[in-house]
Amino acid sequence: MKASQDGFALVAAIVLVAVLAALAGFVASMIGGQSAGAQLERMSRIAERAAQTGVEWGGFRVVRSSPAAVCPASAALPPLAAYPGVSVAVTCTAFATSEPRIPGPGMVTVYQVSATASYGLVPANADYVQRTRMAIYSR
Repeated sequence: MKASQDGFALVAAIVLVAVLAALAGFVASMIGGQSAGAQLERMSRIAERAAQTGVEWGGFRVVRSSPAAVCPASAALPPLAAYPGVSVAVTCTAFATSEPRIPGPGMVTVYQVSATASYGLVPANADYVQRTRMAIYSR
């Protein structure tokens, strides 16, 4: 072996280790980013389902209450066991129409029920998700 080639294997090994370390760092950062994205997606789905639960609760109160519809202007659902950490606010607005109710006396009333579900503590934080759902019922 010539004297000019001494240490070539050491340089090649150092370069190889540096490249592998950079690759490992890149993979670790990608996995961390995907994990945070998956967590945010999960929180978004939970908030969406909780908002749908609020709309269904409001619709049930409008459609099933008797003799008159119960349409709370604003209500907060109690904590939901299926969605811990989620708060749900439900609003309801009634609109009178000139359509006659068939069968029966009176006019049809249209109700707009809106539910907003929030998951997280502070809206400015990256781990905060808010979803709103709306439905229209008539009675």
